[in-house]
Amino acid sequence: MDFRVLGALEVWTGCERVPLPGARRQRVLAALLLAPNSVVPLSRLVETTWDDEPPATAIKQVRNSVSALRERLGDIDQRLIITLEPGYRLCVDEERLDSLRFAAGVADGRRHAAEGRLDRAVRAIRPALSLWRGPALDGLGTAALTRSAARLDEQRLSALELCARWRLQLGEHREVVDDLGDLVHDHPLREGLHAQLMTALDHCGRRADALHVFHRLRTCLAEELGVGPGADIQRLHEQILRGEPAAPRRDDLAAPGRDDLASAVVGALPAPRPPWAVASPVPRQLPQTIRDFTGRADHLAALDALLPPAGGQAVVISALDGSGGVGKTTLAVHWAHRVQDRFPDGTLHTNLRGYGPGKSANPDEVLNDFLVALGIHPAAVPAGTGARSGLFRTLAAGRRMLIVLDNANCAEQVRPLLPGAPGCMVLVTSRDSLTGLVVTEAAHRLTLDVLSPAEASSLVVSIVGPVRARAQPAAVDNLVRLCARLPLALRIAAGRAAAYEHVSVADIVAELAEEDSRLDALSWGKDPYAAVRNVLEWSYEQLAAPQAHLFRRLGLHPGPDISTPAAAALTGLSPREARQSLNALADAHLIEPVAHDRYRFHDLLRAYADELACEHDTEDERRHALDAMLTWYSHTAHTADRRLYPACTRLVAEPAEPAHPHPMAHRDQAWAWFTAERTNLVAALHQAVDRSMDRYALHLVDALGFLVLMGAWEERIDSATAGLRAARRSGETEHEANVLLARGEALAHLQHPDAEPDLTHASTLAQDAGNIHIQIAARTELGRLLRRQTRFAEALHHFEEVRVLSRGFDTGRWEAVAEGNIAELHADLGNHRQAIDHGSRSAWLRHRLGDSDGEACALSAIARGWQGLGDHGTAIVHCRRAIALGRASLGSHDETLAWPLAVLATSLTHLGRVTEAIACWQEAAAIYTDRGLDAEAAAMHHHIRAAHPPLAEPDPAGGVADRGLIR
Repeated sequence: MDFRVLGALEVWTGCERVPLPGARRQRVLAALLLAPNSVVPLSRLVETTWDDEPPATAIKQVRNSVSALRERLGDIDQRLIITLEPGYRLCVDEERLDSLRFAAGVADGRRHAAEGRLDRAVRAIRPALSLWRGPALDGLGTAALTRSAARLDEQRLSALELCARWRLQLGEHREVVDDLGDLVHDHPLREGLHAQLMTALDHCGRRADALHVFHRLRTCLAEELGVGPGADIQRLHEQILRGEPAAPRRDDLAAPGRDDLASAVVGALPAPRPPWAVASPVPRQLPQTIRDFTGRADHLAALDALLPPAGGQAVVISALDGSGGVGKTTLAVHWAHRVQDRFPDGTLHTNLRGYGPGKSANPDEVLNDFLVALGIHPAAVPAGTGARSGLFRTLAAGRRMLIVLDNANCAEQVRPLLPGAPGCMVLVTSRDSLTGLVVTEAAHRLTLDVLSPAEASSLVVSIVGPVRARAQPAAVDNLVRLCARLPLALRIAAGRAAAYEHVSVADIVAELAEEDSRLDALSWGKDPYAAVRNVLEWSYEQLAAPQAHLFRRLGLHPGPDISTPAAAALTGLSPREARQSLNALADAHLIEPVAHDRYRFHDLLRAYADELACEHDTEDERRHALDAMLTWYSHTAHTADRRLYPACTRLVAEPAEPAHPHPMAHRDQAWAWFTAERTNLVAALHQAVDRSMDRYALHLVDALGFLVLMGAWEERIDSATAGLRAARRSGETEHEANVLLARGEALAHLQHPDAEPDLTHASTLAQDAGNIHIQIAARTELGRLLRRQTRFAEALHHFEEVRVLSRGFDTGRWEAVAEGNIAELHADLGNHRQAIDHGSRSAWLRHRLGDSDGEACALSAIARGWQGLGDHGTAIVHCRRAIALGRASLGSHDETLAWPLAVLATSLTHLGRVTEAIACWQEAAAIYTDRGLDAEAAAMHHHIRAAHPPLAEPDPAGGVADRGLIR
């Protein structure tokens, strides 16, 4: 197993890279690799892992990270990472760690040089330098690691100087000029490198360029440090001025130069300007556009519409924001290439590095680059942001330029880079919403979301090729879904399939389907920008602590979206505090607002948030957060249920109250809340069952009766089936009976054969437990089921038993239900007077209770009785009263509206009012269809067809017994 720290942290086994998820684990491993084969104290590991005040559980989290690393690295017998007081030691051979190989190569070079074999010294040190892939431990970021990485980087610079010195002594002056020019550009205050470059240029006959290097160094030292060049390089400068050959003596070039004390960037050493060159070329700095750009037609059109007219009065600024990996840079560069011909004075581009490895670009260095690109000699660039910004605005005035400022992290980073006069256009991309630019600079904000399904599929096809895509259409669809239509994820996943003929799209989909490793599958090679986890992490690292805590908590939420009060419950915040943090996350495009006080994020962000929660928070902390969230959902659902069913008795009387109860003033508000939270409530119930949090599961299943009102029978069955596991684990017979009742009711509505066993078992369990309420409800549903099966005698027996049980029980509602069911059954049997009597008793009880839905059903039963007696006028009156109540109902329109419409149509037909009857049947059919009751809808359509000519004796049920009464 090979470890690499000279660049981004990597671990390889053979030809395969070992994924290292989670920044904390990577930092712990990095700290151990920085002191190979030595004991690293726990205190040092804590300091390396946390920049700010470490949490109280820091030691425990470090130990957990070590355990996770051992598991990931296959260190089962703990021979790689050894526990030794007061910490851990990582045992690794020299050839398995690149920093040790580098040190060994430099030592070999020094030994050969000391022996006078400079050619061997160069051959020894070059392979050591080639081990570097970038800045040491690139992207890991804590202060302690940054200091250690800086020491490694300094060793590399010293080795580069050594190699250059030896090559100069070997006479390779022309060969080292370009390398030294790059190094001087990157390290403008390092005197040793400048001396070497001056020596090389002088030996190449480029005396003027050598002197220019000295003047540039002197300017930088004066502006940045307030000092002049050292004595050695001044002597070298004087030698070159006198025309004396600048020999690369050991005492001139051996010592390393000054430390890199500033981050100012100066222009690379220019080639000597020919005498006919009188002006700088027009800058065209855009990076290459991608070949397979896909979609975004609306955003391209919006940007086109912002192009400044020739006589415009102001600078046009467009702020393009969106989440990491959504394709902001790709869109900006693609569009800029399309339109840059409209800007004859140039196109400037910079990566502000607002999100990513390393430090963000400061305006000073960007302005320096822009000024040099616009023809200002590097030595003439003024010091200070204000002076540079003023000169930039002066140069931009009167020009038509396009300026692309990519990857900004805030408005303050952008403002000094804005031109002041009209004619220019600035396109800024950021993960932040840049509200400050919109407010103070009148920027036009465009937000980029994930691709549409069609665009995402098109992108995958363009990468893997149409032939392979046509061969695996289902796999392409699944790839799009699992990548959440995020362009970066799609490019990585599809690119992996395209790169290897033996890897199919289905193979990549199989990797992505494993939720625990989905983010591991979405990385490509060594490029940190080609790994979804890294891209998301750069956004997360910008968050303040409360926002980061909230983001991790959101990963625990089971539903597709979340409300502000639910998020508050998850985090222990007040709704007001949660709203502020949610808005901050939305501004950072880590979540997306979908309605007032409602947010969501795509599946990859959810997976990342969940991963962070597991990494940063203990199991107890996560469990406590789920407890609080499920308490809130249970309590709020029961509060809303009482508003919808004020006369109903529930098994769970008083669920625990959350810290911030959600108010529910009236029935309409309860219905709106259930409509918005429907999917979340079902998901919360399943989460509670899966995590064996059975108390919450049982509380929730008891409050999901609204699913019946919505006609969501399959959801009711699925949630009850899940709840049954919790009920049986709890050993509480009443809860098992309650869940069986809920499932049996839904199964009965769908005429499923399992309904009767569920309801019978529920009734038996309730009787054993002495629970009269569940007995009544189960036998009521059983009677309605038997009635639909035309088993009238059995059904009547259950209804009569229910009537006896319900007298004096509860609020009287169950007695009303029993009377209504008996009324409908007598109407079926042709006992019309009995139907009217029992229906009237039910309607009176329902009205007294304020149960308008039940009253509508009872009025329909009375109407059927009057129909049987031939009094259609009275039947119509009762039907119209029922329909008026049904139209005001929030749900169950198949019972409260469609059924009285069908009964009304029967009486209208008898009176010859066929057109009105057909309108009633059509409306009833539409309701039945919407509720998924195809048999009932078909019966209505049969009546409509038979109404030409009019029917003689239509039956409102179309040969099917009615759906029964709302209980």
